[in-house]
Amino acid sequence: MKDYNEEDYLLLSGIQHFNFCRRQWALIHIEQQWEDNVRTIEGDHLHRKADQPALREKRGDKLVVRALPVKSRELGITGICRYL
Repeated sequence: MKDYNEEDYLLLSGIQHFNFCRRQWALIHIEQQWEDNVRTIEGDHLHRKADQPALREKRGDKLVVRALPVKSRELGITGICRYL
């Protein structure tokens, strides 16, 4: 299987944007025309814990990790898996 160069990796967030709305993906990743609005700022605030890979919680015998950095040379992807 092919190993991708890091500069060619796809971002998981980009794949999510593409899946949600191709126009949104193009605005963000190709045209770089993205501006925050009230909803994106609210989302950033609500998800502040989700963006901290070092934050871990113990719930009984379960360990909760909200942001797990991942990278695959084989798949050519990188990003953060989030538990919200």
